[in-house]
Amino acid sequence: MNQEGITFILSAPSGTGKTTTCGILREKIPDLKFSVSHTTRSPRKGEVEGTDYFYISESKFKAKIEEGSFLEWAKVHNNYYGTCRDTVSQCLKNGDNILLELDVQGVQSLRKMNYPGTYIFIIPPSIEELVRRLKGRGTETEEALEKRIAVGKQEIQKYELYDFVLTNYDSRKTADTLMAIIEAEGVRMQRYKPTSQDIEDLLREPT
Repeated sequence: MNQEGITFILSAPSGTGKTTTCGILREKIPDLKFSVSHTTRSPRKGEVEGTDYFYISESKFKAKIEEGSFLEWAKVHNNYYGTCRDTVSQCLKNGDNILLELDVQGVQSLRKMNYPGTYIFIIPPSIEELVRRLKGRGTETEEALEKRIAVGKQEIQKYELYDFVLTNYDSRKTADTLMAIIEAEGVRMQRYKPTSQDIEDLLREPT
């Protein structure tokens, strides 16, 4: 029987570089599963259906809420985002580790239900750098930009929700740190399984 996989929950304020970092992580750990969220927002340039998100209408999203299809869901920047419950459960049962990219609202929901996992938060080096990166996208109106910055500041203040907090100076180095966390979580004492009968017998002996 496979040992159940681990859920890694990753958050970052918009503009921190999470998407770039996760892209590098996919290259470094090809066996790591990524949960593709459902959203009601429109695709951005370069995004691919089924790879970045599943893009659905608000009515279909709300129907999925009623069906209990989501492990968690939240409304962020006037759009809905949700994580499919069955996808996550199946990966874990198969013994696969899975990464969930969630906003702070989603993390708060999981924490309230005591959902088991490793919670990781990526923050920018400074608010000034966050603003620079958001402006560099060139995709936001001034009003939308100001709102993202305000929300980002609020999210950073919630850092205590997480087990690990990383400052993203460089996406490749941040991906290396994420990989180290994932490897370390896999060898926690609680997850150890004897690899031979003699070790298993030894561990069963009273000390």
